Amino acid sequence: MLFINEAAAINGLADTIIKGGVSLYNAMKYIYSIAEDDFYNISIKDAFKVVLNNITDTDCLQGLGLHIDDRTCAEMQSEEYNHVLALMVYSLAVRIPTLKNVRINDESMTDDQLYRLYNAVMEKGAENYKDMISETFLETKYLVRKGKKLQPFTADWYKTYIYTNVPELAEITNKNMFLLGFADVLFAMFYSCLEEEIRNKMTEYTADNLSETEEK
Repeated sequence: MLFINEAAAINGLADTIIKGGVSLYNAMKYIYSIAEDDFYNISIKDAFKVVLNNITDTDCLQGLGLHIDDRTCAEMQSEEYNHVLALMVYSLAVRIPTLKNVRINDESMTDDQLYRLYNAVMEKGAENYKDMISETFLETKYLVRKGKKLQPFTADWYKTYIYTNVPELAEITNKNMFLLGFADVLFAMFYSCLEEEIRNKMTEYTADNLSETEEK
């Protein structure tokens, strides 16, 4: 794919993926905080709408009056839970080969561009901590090349990680069950919206977009 500035495009797309991971990470904390005091005061539909309409705004739920601190999210302040952020970004990074299917001006990203984007995201902090995520970049690349359908983006690894590494969140409580149930729905919807955001960014970075702007 011909970008206006390839290095800037790779870095910008990497930042979009990173912000997506941070946004998802923070969203889970904000949602957990709802169950502290505001369970009946805040519409869960509103929370979904705010997150999905601001896919790379990492603190968008503050607008609903929510806060993530030691009082509302004490169970999420452990060192083990902090690794969830790197895992969330990694779970997005391994799906970068799917961008091969995105065509703009009848072009798609090359394998080299996709690999550079993946490396950029990894260098910015993505990590498959404790090998919690089974998917890999190369496996996804193979599936895309063969035209095979990927498994849905789910919260399965997130829940498994909590069950095995964060006992405070694995206990059977109303608050914890609310969190895990919300995760199942949010992960799938969030990924779909992030895909659209990345496509929009790719369009912004293409050379034809610059030419159209100059003609105007």
